[in-house]
Amino acid sequence: MKKIKNIYFIGIGGIGMSGIAEIMKNLGYKVTGSDQQKNSNVLRLKKLGVKIFIGHNSSNVENASLVVFSSAISKNNPEIKRAIKLNIPVISRSEMLKELMRVKSTITVAGSHGKTTTVSLIAEILDKAKLDPTVINGGIINSYGSNTKLGKSDLMLVETDESDGSFSLLPSFGGVITSIDNEHIDFYGSKKKLIDSFHSYIKNISPFGFLAVSEKDRNIQAILKNYKSLNIYKYGFSNNSDIQAKIVKKNKDGIIFDVEIKSLNKKNSFIRNINFPLIGNHNVENALAAISVCINFKINKSIIKNSLETFHGVKRRLTKIYDKNEIIFFDDYAHHPTEISSVLNGLKMTSNNRRIISVFQPHRYSRVKLLKKDFASCFKDSDLVVLCPVYSAGEKVDKKYNELNFAKQISKSSKVQVVIIRDENDLRKFFVKNLFQNEIIICMGAGSISKWIR
Repeated sequence: MKKIKNIYFIGIGGIGMSGIAEIMKNLGYKVTGSDQQKNSNVLRLKKLGVKIFIGHNSSNVENASLVVFSSAISKNNPEIKRAIKLNIPVISRSEMLKELMRVKSTITVAGSHGKTTTVSLIAEILDKAKLDPTVINGGIINSYGSNTKLGKSDLMLVETDESDGSFSLLPSFGGVITSIDNEHIDFYGSKKKLIDSFHSYIKNISPFGFLAVSEKDRNIQAILKNYKSLNIYKYGFSNNSDIQAKIVKKNKDGIIFDVEIKSLNKKNSFIRNINFPLIGNHNVENALAAISVCINFKINKSIIKNSLETFHGVKRRLTKIYDKNEIIFFDDYAHHPTEISSVLNGLKMTSNNRRIISVFQPHRYSRVKLLKKDFASCFKDSDLVVLCPVYSAGEKVDKKYNELNFAKQISKSSKVQVVIIRDENDLRKFFVKNLFQNEIIICMGAGSISKWIR
């Protein structure tokens, strides 16, 4: 890449693209790019001196040495067309990531849920152990104020993206699979093809490396039957887990738990009374995944414990944004039924019987259509659901979608009252009229809902 001077990113405001752009900027390359609109990632990169165009114009790429495009960008994009006409190399985000990973010993985290938090927890431990990895994550790590960090060691930690299948081609020394759920079926076409992509992912892990997996996930366990020689760690709450958690206590500030690390040749070891500042069993599982990775680097258990206890969290992962007059607002990225159910269950377990109001913005018509039954039954731990319009994420409006029927399905299956609102203004009016005291409001979705409530 020595001859490349100016790298141009199309869709630079995406969380994955912005991370790679920041890494390349920190490596000394000139970085420019474009996006359809300003967002927090665009503003962050601008502060670093990255020139960003709002809107896609063919003239923007004329001084580029290399053009990188995100999976959200159409091949008919005018900047891509112009780059091809000018014989400027054009590669996808995953190809760019693969080039970065060639010179590093890379740990990748894959799966339908929990990837961002897991990567953040691993990064926290590796940093405190002074291993200084390069990190590319799918969310803003609060301790970084960014989703990325350029480290000085040969270690690299990457959250993979299974939405377009590219994760299955990435070379890894070690890997994690947090879960395999019915997600991105619109791209794969079937669950079988989705599972096949995880087979490909595992095959790209070094035979000298390791794989950490959720013990309870049946889809993962079915895949593992094909891999007898790979160094595999199963983590979870059951006795079948190699890295097993036992809950000691739960409260509104988090979870205290013990971890038993089982060994074939030595005595089992323990990490006792980890005072973890996140709620929900799913977050304990994310911590177990991080521990499973870090024991491969022989990190002292006291460092692991301290890292977990001082973890500062991830933006939009049960982020508390308001706490006044006994009313608390949380912001969360949950946009899949499994994620919503896990978040609500975690809140319910620590709420002390406070009323829980869920504000839900569905993400993509295709996801609502495919998982309608699961969405309808995932709000059982909520006392009220406020249903927002679907955030289309570029999809065409599905005229067959009926929000009233969807609301009725949620009400019936989750046994909860549902209120429909039309827009941000409507939501504001609802809050003013209906919030009292002793209530928890959890706002969920992958679209504009975070911006609305903030």
